[in-house]
Amino acid sequence: IFPSFVSSCIPQIDMMAQLAEAYNIKNCYDSAKLSNEGGYHSPTFVDSKFLKLKDTVVEFSNDLLDKKGLGLEVHHMEYWCNINKSYNYNVMHSHGRADLIGIYYIQLPPGSGNLVVMRNDGSQYCSLYENRADMLEYIIEPEAGRLYVLPGHLWHYVTGSDSVRDRVSVSFNIYT
Repeated sequence: IFPSFVSSCIPQIDMMAQLAEAYNIKNCYDSAKLSNEGGYHSPTFVDSKFLKLKDTVVEFSNDLLDKKGLGLEVHHMEYWCNINKSYNYNVMHSHGRADLIGIYYIQLPPGSGNLVVMRNDGSQYCSLYENRADMLEYIIEPEAGRLYVLPGHLWHYVTGSDSVRDRVSVSFNIYT
């Protein structure tokens, strides 16, 4: 009775340029200790990095909001990049007051982890769903080059990477 959603698209952007931008940021800024365990988490930006990707996120989010008939549009967005090596992961978290969040996977080697979205309602605290992980979690096997958008209040995490190559992503807080 209280459905949620995960929507996705494949932006038509130069992934190699996005990858170069992510590593440039890593070389210029210290890691922020937020949801990453062992990986790199850039500071949060609102300026001119990832320009083409930012435009796509705004356009896709506005289309999504329009299709849902909410009468809202994107007014502000902040973003950061994550670079995770072997055994790095992102702990369970939500994005506070963000209306939507986005995750764009720039580089995603095989075995580099899944995105797991969790229910965060009363089902977590009762025995109705014991032994029913399928009712409590939604596992996304992400694809490189794909943007995922979902409500910002949903708890989520990224499982550990078994790959020797880096998993590189850009995440967004989207405000209407």
